[in-house]
Amino acid sequence: MRKCARTTECRSRSSVRDIGAEDTTASKETKRGLIRKLVPIGFTLMVLVSACGPGDPTTQSPQESEHGGHAMDMGEKGFAFGEPGNQSEVDLMVEISALDSLEFDPETLEVQPGETITFVVTNDGKNVHEFVLGDESYQQEHAAEMSGGEQMGAGANQIEIEPGATKSLTWTFTQPGEVLYGCHEPGHYEGGMVGTIEMGS
Repeated sequence: MRKCARTTECRSRSSVRDIGAEDTTASKETKRGLIRKLVPIGFTLMVLVSACGPGDPTTQSPQESEHGGHAMDMGEKGFAFGEPGNQSEVDLMVEISALDSLEFDPETLEVQPGETITFVVTNDGKNVHEFVLGDESYQQEHAAEMSGGEQMGAGANQIEIEPGATKSLTWTFTQPGEVLYGCHEPGHYEGGMVGTIEMGS
């Protein structure tokens, strides 16, 4: 009886070892199968992450993509000739007419540094006109870019007025000197459609 008990015990242990070996083999095969499935998924994720990285131009802010190329547009340094004004702090409202004879009426204005002016511009012609504020260097740069076929984004210092329409622009003049207002529709600025703003000291 004792010998039989030992034989049964040995057989039981052998069976346990066999079952354990089978479990280990099955576990390894399962792991290999999971790895084969996970590798393509990981590769796909890497491709998606790299496609959405910081170099993607679609992640740029509107401001970067719209005004990044113009040296005198709003940026870290702002405008040399003033800044967009607050309508609640307006000192004076000035009405200006844009005419198809390629002129503004009036052609000259006088303001004081620190004043906030709202320009109410009416297009009394049949052609589209612009009202662009800027010192001489800004106007020249803007004109060169427009004549080169570049499309400038709408900035805080400019408005485009359709025939018969009226638009306004509020501006605070911070420095003494001369500021111009011009129209940069094709041929208009070159034809003399520019006015002058004189600022006192």
